Amino acid sequence: MDGVAARLLAAPLEVVGRFSDASNATLLVRMVDRDPRPLEALAADLGREPMLEDLDPADLAVHKPRDGERPLWDFPTGTLHRREVAAHAVDRALGAGLVPTTVLRDDGPFGPGSLQAFVPHDPARHYLALRPDLADDAVLRDRVALLAALDVVIDNADRKGGHVLVADGDGPVGPRLRAVDHGVTFNVDPKLRTVVWDLAGTPLPDAVRAAVAGVAAALDGGTAPSPAAGLADRLAVLLAPEEVEATRARAEALLAAGHLPEPTGPNPLPWPLV
Repeated sequence: MDGVAARLLAAPLEVVGRFSDASNATLLVRMVDRDPRPLEALAADLGREPMLEDLDPADLAVHKPRDGERPLWDFPTGTLHRREVAAHAVDRALGAGLVPTTVLRDDGPFGPGSLQAFVPHDPARHYLALRPDLADDAVLRDRVALLAALDVVIDNADRKGGHVLVADGDGPVGPRLRAVDHGVTFNVDPKLRTVVWDLAGTPLPDAVRAAVAGVAAALDGGTAPSPAAGLADRLAVLLAPEEVEATRARAEALLAAGHLPEPTGPNPLPWPLV
């Protein structure tokens, strides 16, 4: 377990605010293990109400409580927060580093739910804003190919452009992509809806193929290389058995195809797009 996960699991939490545009209860919380002053004390020290810029981003996290989930006809009630954590588990197994560290907390401010490390970012820099760069940026194309493969494997039913963030401070090889909002994933029925179709039909890069092969091996009961080792056990406590089996089947189908899928069905795009 890395230090970020350990802190997310143990740090006391204080609610900072709510994301008003989220369809399910989504809260910005502050871990107060390093700075135990409550927001009221911070306000007194500042002489005004604290702004987001006054808070250390490393102390912030996004909490999605189970009891704030809107019931859906096609997903079991009270499971969306577990799917958030499962998406991070698959991301780690792929070695992708796209999904911020996400854990289960039984003692969140509003009961059990997921807790994900906050990503400082400019909301205007999302996937749709990056699309013009794909043609000339090979590194970005490889990252987007890995993102597309992740969404295929987890059967992401709602990959909006605004769910792909660029973390503040580009890395040495370009934008540091982060993927968030994975509550409607891992269905047993095909539901892939995404804006990430720009590379549809293109062959899987060798690194992406190897990563997906590791996930498939881990879920098939065989010996899986690190970082996919142990994935089956992690998913078994988060998803139904048939959902884990469907995940394995999607990974193997992607490998057999050898390329990223084309849009199919009547609704291949989410709405809204951002």
